[in-house]
Parts: sequence; C-alpha cells; structure tokens
Amino acid sequence: MKPDHPHLTLARTLWAAAADGDAEALGLLFDENVCWRTIGLNPLSGESRGPEEVLDYLAKVGEASDEFSSRLGSVYVNDEGAVVLYHVSARRGPKTLEMDYLLHLRVRNSLIVEALMVPVDQRTNDQFWS
Repeated sequence: MKPDHPHLTLARTLWAAAADGDAEALGLLFDENVCWRTIGLNPLSGESRGPEEVLDYLAKVGEASDEFSSRLGSVYVNDEGAVVLYHVSARRGPKTLEMDYLLHLRVRNSLIVEALMVPVDQRTNDQFWS
C-alpha cells in the first residue's frame, strides 16, 4: 500500500483540528508568516497574517453563526500544496447557508504558508455573512 502524500496528511490534520476546535493543534500547522485570505465582500472577508490572526479568524467564523457544521469532500494534492473541497451548513437567525467551498493550501517545509478560501457562490456567501 502506498503511503499518503504528506500534503494529504497535512490537509486532513488541518480539517480534523478545525472540526475539533483544537487551536493548539491548528497553530502547529502554520508557518510563522502564514497568510490566510478569504474571498468575498462581507465582514469575514479579508486577510489574516500569522498563526494568531488566523486562529482568531477561524474562531470568528464559528462565533458569527448560530449553527455551523462542515463536511470534508475531496482533497487534491501536489508537491506545492493541496486543494480541499468541503461543504458548509450554517444558520444565522433566519438565514441559512448550504454552500461548497474550496480551500487552496500552499505548503513549504511541511507547514501551511498560504491559504485561500473561496466560496463556490460568492454572492450567496456574502449575503449570508453580511
């Protein structure tokens, strides 16, 4: 049996730590200069730099909704990083969201140096989070 690509293992570890709310484990996956970009025109869009800002951003996403769950879909890897496809179900007051997202991870020295989160339907995403 062929062992998993290290970037596949990294992406799955990121996913598991985020799902468990394990900030300590998440922090170990980021380069000290990590940049996390979230595409959109809503209060959660923008750029976070450094592990502490990224962890604060991820906590804000959870706090911005009344209910939030995500389901891992597929993970595609190459020697530069990974692309994670996932689905989010969320509720904010009367608003509900069922949305697919792409998370592009750039990896160097076994750490995430850049993450780009892209909603499949940006308009719907912006309306929900605004």
